[in-house]
Amino acid sequence: MKKAQFLGLIGLLTVLFVVSFPHQARTEEPDIFAQAQMARQEGKVDEAYRLFEESAQKGIRPHDAYYEMGLILMEKEQYLQAYRISGKAVKAFQDYLEKNPQDDNAWFRLAYIYEVRSFAPGVNDWKKAIEALQKALAISPENSQYLLHLGYVYYNIGKNDEAEKVFLGILDKQPEYYDVRYWLAKSYLDNHEQEKAREQLGYIVSHAPPDSSQHQSAEKELIKLGGETQ
Repeated sequence: MKKAQFLGLIGLLTVLFVVSFPHQARTEEPDIFAQAQMARQEGKVDEAYRLFEESAQKGIRPHDAYYEMGLILMEKEQYLQAYRISGKAVKAFQDYLEKNPQDDNAWFRLAYIYEVRSFAPGVNDWKKAIEALQKALAISPENSQYLLHLGYVYYNIGKNDEAEKVFLGILDKQPEYYDVRYWLAKSYLDNHEQEKAREQLGYIVSHAPPDSSQHQSAEKELIKLGGETQ
């Protein structure tokens, strides 16, 4: 994969999948992690990064800290640095989950790291992403965000039938989940089912807010297909 393609895919993944976690600082811990969260919420990105880094170095929620550091680097489009941090994040999550195997959100965030890593040249962590998502879904089987990512991983490894089954299952319960419709359309396009793809993309353009990333991404795909946009 060429560098430009890699950066484009990562950028799209970052826009469509905003993945974080509940901000819950433990009272028995020093407040450095909470300070980092506050700085992040206030838009003080560099200060937040420094505090997350210090939190990780001191062993205070290192898995969460490395995860947030990775998100910051991705937002800055510093993808090589984010990849380097991801190795530390994976190890920290593995250590945490060994002691806390019922934390489904931690399994989900680990899966997301594997997803992003898999876009790097020579890296293929898709199977690990599936395994982590299955762990998360075993604990929270109806979580539509976890299911979306499972379908997305299937799509990326060419298992379009499995992806479509997952996506359609989500839409049965949440028809307005536009990210699901977008990736379902992409899967249909890969299977040369252009009319089905147009139907999904048209639904997004007709219903999603015009300034949303989902609307804009769907509109671009429709234009490529020569379809009408509204």
